[in-house]
Amino acid sequence: MEYKGLNANSASPILGIPQRTLNRQINEDAKVGMELVSAILNNFGDISPAWLMLGEGDMLLDAGQPMLSKDFSPFYNDLPVSAGFKDAFDPSAERPSGYISVPQWSAQFYFPVSGTSMEPEIHSGDIIGVNRVESLRDIDPDKIYMIVTNESRMIKRCYHDKDNSELMWCVSPNYPSFAIKKSDICAVFHVVNRIERL
Repeated sequence: MEYKGLNANSASPILGIPQRTLNRQINEDAKVGMELVSAILNNFGDISPAWLMLGEGDMLLDAGQPMLSKDFSPFYNDLPVSAGFKDAFDPSAERPSGYISVPQWSAQFYFPVSGTSMEPEIHSGDIIGVNRVESLRDIDPDKIYMIVTNESRMIKRCYHDKDNSELMWCVSPNYPSFAIKKSDICAVFHVVNRIERL
């Protein structure tokens, strides 16, 4: 938890373990059961099972070692997505905070949400799973996207400008719509699932 920058409060929703239980195991030296061990391994695929369960080897798997499962997707807790301006996202340059597996949904990346631009569909504190959109031609105005520019990461519905093919409109329920130049877009990701805050 120290390595991941987590405490019982922030780890609880990620691991799916009640905060009270985690507090007892951390502060009261309560026994740690397989439920917690499984939750750690299922959500943080870079943690070595041998280290966690047997105390053998290094805490982290080597970069060359495979993840526990191909179903794990990187989670970037330090890169919240909002309606405002944030640093852009480059998956090759960023180190994930951990890994998330949601078996019924296949997402390439997971991000926390800050801000209220997409409420009531997506709330601040939720976690979104996203998949990269290969072409702007594939944009569907009925779907929600994470748009990455050099200066921002935001979640919006999008549609192409009817009069200017160089522009795309970004729409959210709680803020005025605005147009951005397609040439300013670094990447677009389709929001495929949402982990709701408790």
